[in-house]
Amino acid sequence: MAIAEPPVLEVSGVTFGYDREAVLVDVNLRIDRHDFLAVIGPNGGGKTTLLRVVLGLEQPWQGQVRWNLPGRRRAGRIGYVPQFSTFDRNFPLSLRDAVIMGRVGRLGLFGRYRADDHKAVDAILERLRLSHLAGVPIADVSGGQLQRALIGRALVADPDILLLDEPTSSVDAETRLTLSELLSDLNRRIPIVVVTHDVTGFATQVRQIACVNRRLYYHSGGQLSHDQLEEAYGCPVELIAHGVPHRVLAEHPEGG
Repeated sequence: MAIAEPPVLEVSGVTFGYDREAVLVDVNLRIDRHDFLAVIGPNGGGKTTLLRVVLGLEQPWQGQVRWNLPGRRRAGRIGYVPQFSTFDRNFPLSLRDAVIMGRVGRLGLFGRYRADDHKAVDAILERLRLSHLAGVPIADVSGGQLQRALIGRALVADPDILLLDEPTSSVDAETRLTLSELLSDLNRRIPIVVVTHDVTGFATQVRQIACVNRRLYYHSGGQLSHDQLEEAYGCPVELIAHGVPHRVLAEHPEGG
């Protein structure tokens, strides 16, 4: 009998908040090696906070976060793409410099980038259609180009899991298409977790959905009913289908 493969990540009974107010309550989540999980929910519901707890940036009040990433130290195996709006664009870096920072965890004793580091960066820049912007200061690139650079920074470390926080927020159509194709390719070998308000850009790839609104509601089939959405969001949510896997979440009413 085959032995069940352990999860890449397991969150058990996690509760956490700020200033004594709980943002996450008794959250349980398991990420397996071929998952493509979309994390959705209302603003302030705890989506980004969950990422911070998972990444170890916040320590839960209760519960545990367990990673199963043997070999290299854990920090070098988790790819994280923050919202590009949180990135300091005034920092004096070229776009290439920003991407190669993803190799810092691999630097040797003397802390110098090697030929293989530069080769990996060149390959990622080409894949993300950014080679022509390599020497441009990050302050001078578009939001979509910066988002692709942040994705490149995460990928150049060759991670074993990729976590993305609102990767399609305020980006152009080219970036959306490039990202969708890239994530589909990556998901053949690593799990993907996307925090998003709009799952339509990943509709054909998403296999699991987690609705986070203080508590986490997990749906393994990647499909949601109206009742499940309203339970998670706490207000009416419209679900529209177009004959193909395509999901659109309506805006919340004021005060909802």
